[in-house]
Amino acid sequence: MIEFRQATPEDAPAIHRLNYETFVEEIPQHQPNEERRLVDRFYDTSTYWVGEQDGHLVAMCALRTAHPFSLEQKGVRLPPGEWMEIRLLAVTRSYRNTRTFAGLMRAVMEDALARGVEGVVISGTTREQKLYRRFGFVPFAPPVGPVEARYIPMLLTRAGFFESETSAVLRPKLLLAGPVELSLNVRQALTSQPMPHRSNEAKRLLQNVQAKLSRLVKLPYMYTLLGSGTVANDAVAVRLAGRGLILDTGEFGKRLMDHARRAGLLFDVLAMPHSEADWREVERYAPKWIWTVHCETSTGELVDMERLRRYAGEHDTIVAIDAISAVGTFEIDYSFADLVTFVSGKALRAAPGLAFVAMKKRAEPIRRIPRYLDLAQYDPIAFTQSMSLIKALEVALDEMTEAEIETHQRKMDVLQETFAKHGVPFKKKPNQAPGILALHLPDPLSSSELGNQLHYHGYRVQFESDYLKAANCLQISTMGWTTTRDVRAVATLVATWMHKKTATMERDGVKPESLAGPNDESYDRGVLS
Repeated sequence: MIEFRQATPEDAPAIHRLNYETFVEEIPQHQPNEERRLVDRFYDTSTYWVGEQDGHLVAMCALRTAHPFSLEQKGVRLPPGEWMEIRLLAVTRSYRNTRTFAGLMRAVMEDALARGVEGVVISGTTREQKLYRRFGFVPFAPPVGPVEARYIPMLLTRAGFFESETSAVLRPKLLLAGPVELSLNVRQALTSQPMPHRSNEAKRLLQNVQAKLSRLVKLPYMYTLLGSGTVANDAVAVRLAGRGLILDTGEFGKRLMDHARRAGLLFDVLAMPHSEADWREVERYAPKWIWTVHCETSTGELVDMERLRRYAGEHDTIVAIDAISAVGTFEIDYSFADLVTFVSGKALRAAPGLAFVAMKKRAEPIRRIPRYLDLAQYDPIAFTQSMSLIKALEVALDEMTEAEIETHQRKMDVLQETFAKHGVPFKKKPNQAPGILALHLPDPLSSSELGNQLHYHGYRVQFESDYLKAANCLQISTMGWTTTRDVRAVATLVATWMHKKTATMERDGVKPESLAGPNDESYDRGVLS
């Protein structure tokens, strides 16, 4: 596995060697020397990104924001705005036409975007014009340099990068629990012209979508709010009364507690029940209502809905369920629950921005609460609504067949099997959710470092939330429009990275398998041909 990272002082000798091999021996831009070493004159004012494989530097490029740029020193006038210059872009011969160039470009563009510049400029060699243009680079000045080392000044804006021929390929696949990877049909639906939300067509569209959602969760009344799961849970909190019980499932169980406190509710807290004895504790509290998440996103664990169903059938207790990370990942009958919340941007495989409250009974007006949270006003549209989001959701629901729902469990099985095959240390949970797996890394491994490496290799997983950083944890989700091949590739990359960081010849007697070394295949997501 190639590791993409910012260079350290220890990388200097290898950088100078690759610089010589590329810009003296291959491209005759400088004179040869006996040391076979070329130190760039801007070395001390540049940030270098490198690709390293098995201790060998196989790719590099330099980034500069200090003026004058090398292009300016050649008499080229830059466009207005703040720019960053890419220089010394080099990939060793045996690593060309692989994932290497794509990974290096992801790392570089992430750096550029983080700096807030207009974009990047580069001296694009005339031999690679097709490749540069596919990435969105465009010429902005006449060619410069001698005939044997001719360059064209080119620029790449942020917009140009995201609109380029290869942007869809370079954009990492989302293995997040939200936002998720969308199908092409859903993305196309999002580009449709918005319709007036008070029109009869808008009403018909929403009623059609809500009917499909009702059949999915097995509850008759559906209310659609513009927003995230937070607003849906707020709308639930204002409908609870008396002393209740909240199940502490983890990070998102605690968020339900915060909703309840802000709504002025009285409640007790019980750690997530794992046994019949635990559930008997629920009876001891005799709550007027129970509020729990179904899938605790932070751990990937499911609460036992069958046991909650039995309790609801035996007691006169309101049951509220945050099913945000559960709906759409497997077939579930929520008809026993009074209130269930979920959203568009997770396993429904639509864009984020729509929140839903499903109810067993029709919502009664509550005059004392904020207008936006009074579900009784939604009949079906109360306030400004995004009909583009609803149209995209309609397309996503049409795509969400029973066979597609079953793919979540299949992908989760492949993910865990691949981890086991490669010896990744993880504890398999009996109540593992099919939609998301949490992987805790042992010290001194860094979940942030691993998450960034997966990003450079074309896959984005969750690791940037504060609670995940604190737990040194990353999460891999099956919720989006992804395949078993995607999750197998991610699991293999995780395993390779962990072995590289931890395994030694003395410990296991074998060298960790290199799964991303040089080969003659074109990049499998279409960057190079």
